[in-house]
Amino acid sequence: MTATPLERYLAEQADLAPVERFSLCEVPDTGTATGRIWHDRIPLTAPLPGQQYAFDVNLDTCTGCKACVTACHNLNGLDEGESYRTVGLLTGGTAVGGEPPSNSAQPFQQTVTTACHHCVDPACLNGCPTNAYEKDVFSGIVAHIEGRCLGCGYCTWTCPYEVPRFNSARGVVRKCDMCKDRLGAGQEPACVSACPNGAIQITLVDTAALRQAVQGQTLVPTAPPSEITLPTTSYHSDWGLPDGLRAAGATLGGGGHSHDPLVAMLVLTQASAGALAVDLAVGHDRATTTTALVLALLGLATSIFHLGRPERAWRALAGFRHSWLSREVGTLGLFGALAFLAVATDSALVQAVASTAGLAGVACSGMLYVVTRRPSWRATVTLPRFALGSLVGGAAVSFAAGGGRAAGLVLACGLTAKLGWEAYLVWRPGPVVHAPARFALGVCAVVLALAGAGAGLALVAVLAGELMERSRFFTTASWTGMPGPKR
Repeated sequence: MTATPLERYLAEQADLAPVERFSLCEVPDTGTATGRIWHDRIPLTAPLPGQQYAFDVNLDTCTGCKACVTACHNLNGLDEGESYRTVGLLTGGTAVGGEPPSNSAQPFQQTVTTACHHCVDPACLNGCPTNAYEKDVFSGIVAHIEGRCLGCGYCTWTCPYEVPRFNSARGVVRKCDMCKDRLGAGQEPACVSACPNGAIQITLVDTAALRQAVQGQTLVPTAPPSEITLPTTSYHSDWGLPDGLRAAGATLGGGGHSHDPLVAMLVLTQASAGALAVDLAVGHDRATTTTALVLALLGLATSIFHLGRPERAWRALAGFRHSWLSREVGTLGLFGALAFLAVATDSALVQAVASTAGLAGVACSGMLYVVTRRPSWRATVTLPRFALGSLVGGAAVSFAAGGGRAAGLVLACGLTAKLGWEAYLVWRPGPVVHAPARFALGVCAVVLALAGAGAGLALVAVLAGELMERSRFFTTASWTGMPGPKR
């Protein structure tokens, strides 16, 4: 049967996506910044080999209306107060160039919409201990697999842009996936569709060219260096941005949370590993190895309370090949088993092997924070701090368990060096500061160690001081981040 004109017309329209039909239209070029040929909001072809999808943001047309935030929240069915996209501010400087802003010396602000940048080398994926992240080889989209997540939150530290957010109600981390299902069906992601000014678009980027282009660059002023993860999002402005802009609240970074279970785990496991090593140096004592075992088991057990889904802690070894968190879990778990064997056999050889495993675990703990690239967690600060913490905690355990004068001298010397190191961090420029109470406890422990008395009190003072210091290690962590609300 011959199709009617109406049927042919409907078939023709069904063959074209709405964006394809609209792409045939043009907006007259008036010679102004807003007059231009209409651009597709999503590519009409899938990425070719070596390409991937990316967000493209026109800062000139972003008004900060947060329609993108609302659309993202509603279409993805997010929980109250949760959003994969945020809008922040760059402030300071003076207006520059063209129209608008004018060339007058007036305060300037720029709204910036931001979400996951679907990096070429995503740090969230590299750091995840459970392989809960996947980067699609065809689209380049970095997606989070909620079913694999144990809620450790480590990706919230490794991502320099603080994109993944921990959902305490669900016990997992969640993030933007570029509405991949909609995009795969030829539809715009929620944020792209909702923007009234077309400030957000999806484009295709060449990943090889991007690797060269981002060297020495940042996405926007005060953002982390782009070479860390190779983010694919592009921000551009025809009018230009003035110098001296800063993201509102950018220096807060991931600080503010003490992460008490991690504080306890770090202090106790480091003291335990150090105790076995110091005990071998000053003279073997079974009471020391037993105390070290108890501290190791307490530290490992305490760490479970940091997880949003502690029942899935067994998954933490899945990323051993690429995640320092997996390596820390595996190495400290081995240390705990070897420490138990050292107590059971009372063998100096087994104790030496256990101590080596414990100190390797301490090194993994340090690297876990170093690779986040946060300034206050840099290697020259974190690794000496953790090493001295092991020495001081171990000497205090040995001193309290009957290690005698030799253990007391190791404690006094080690703690004096550690307090001096921390004082250096306090007085030099930088974000790392410590409470005076921590130093008071340390001085008390040094005096008791030199006097050879009050060994139990010295151990309490050392552990209390180390807990304070390690809590500040988390609460003073800083990062420049992207404009937008912080945790």
